[in-house]
Amino acid sequence: MAVKGKMADAQFSEVGGYIGRGCKLTGKLLFEGTTTIEGEVEGEIMVRGEVIIGEQATISGKIIATSVLIRGKVTAEIQAEKGIEIQPPGILCGDITTQNLVVRDGAIFDGNCSMKRDQREGKILPLLRQEPRDEMAEEVSS
Repeated sequence: MAVKGKMADAQFSEVGGYIGRGCKLTGKLLFEGTTTIEGEVEGEIMVRGEVIIGEQATISGKIIATSVLIRGKVTAEIQAEKGIEIQPPGILCGDITTQNLVVRDGAIFDGNCSMKRDQREGKILPLLRQEPRDEMAEEVSS
């Protein structure tokens, strides 16, 4: 059954790639959009979008992506622009650079983490503490 309209085009363009169970790839892989990996990859994975690493997946090498969700076994250096999340039974062994790291209960992270914030955001300003206004004093002087 064919789906017509903008919704079908939007859903199709968001899919970057899929590497299924039983697939073994070696080399440099480039994807555009959300990419799911269920097989084995050895090498460099570059994704302009999110990478989802399934429970049966085994990755070794380097990953560069917008964000990474790990449920499988990853032995790699990871650079994720926005964030990395490791969910059980996920295992990550390697150094990472990201803005946001989430390690869920039961997941494993063994490596070094360098937290970087987006340079476009500018400086982080301290919270200003506002003193409570003395409204009684204002009412008396009126």
